[in-house]
Amino acid sequence: MKHSAKRAESSQDADDMRPEYDFSGGVRGRHAHLFGEVAEDETRVSEYLASRGFEVRGFEKQAVRLAKTPDFQLLRDGRLAAYCEVKSFTKDCWLDEQLAQTGPGELAGGLRIDPIYNRISNAVHTAAQQLRSANSAHEFLNFLVLVNHDKAAKREDLVSVLTGKWDPLHGMHDATHAQYSNGRIREEKREIDLYLWVDSFAEHEPFKCRLVFFGNDKTRDRVCNMLEIDPTVVKIVG
Repeated sequence: MKHSAKRAESSQDADDMRPEYDFSGGVRGRHAHLFGEVAEDETRVSEYLASRGFEVRGFEKQAVRLAKTPDFQLLRDGRLAAYCEVKSFTKDCWLDEQLAQTGPGELAGGLRIDPIYNRISNAVHTAAQQLRSANSAHEFLNFLVLVNHDKAAKREDLVSVLTGKWDPLHGMHDATHAQYSNGRIREEKREIDLYLWVDSFAEHEPFKCRLVFFGNDKTRDRVCNMLEIDPTVVKIVG
């Protein structure tokens, strides 16, 4: 697609969930321990989704034992509507650890592969597997909430991993991240209908899902209807 992403103007009431980007038009690590599940984040995500009108339920213990399930079932009007998985990105402490082991006057750090993109790719891959275990026919929607505690990571990194491009949100479409976009998540990224990116750096700051990304063009309108998002403000990024 040739459309560039543009931030949509939104009212204060809709500020929790803005803007909207659709990556369905895009080209189809070693620090994996830096993403995972944080109980506090799951609780806050559950509360947030409840504030958006969902009835949030976990899974029976037996189901969790039999298969690696996603974190939540989301119901509307008593009926199952979606599944949701939560992944947390903790701070990358690599440089801090290097500094702690360095004596006075010694140099710390050095060159290494940027772990951010691997972390995001790993999170998408693992979440897709978990969501598939509960929703194999993709009858219901799949949501992935990425809670970011690492100031070195940003929402543009997710965009790069999903599209394979440098920064399409700002008109830079160089194919710099195709190894992630076209790698193992090539098809899996489209199994996730909605990506929510949350920056959470302070312990008691308000919890807001500020960025919404659509991974599946076939369900985009359905997601918009469920979350009361105006589909006309969804911008295609390709």
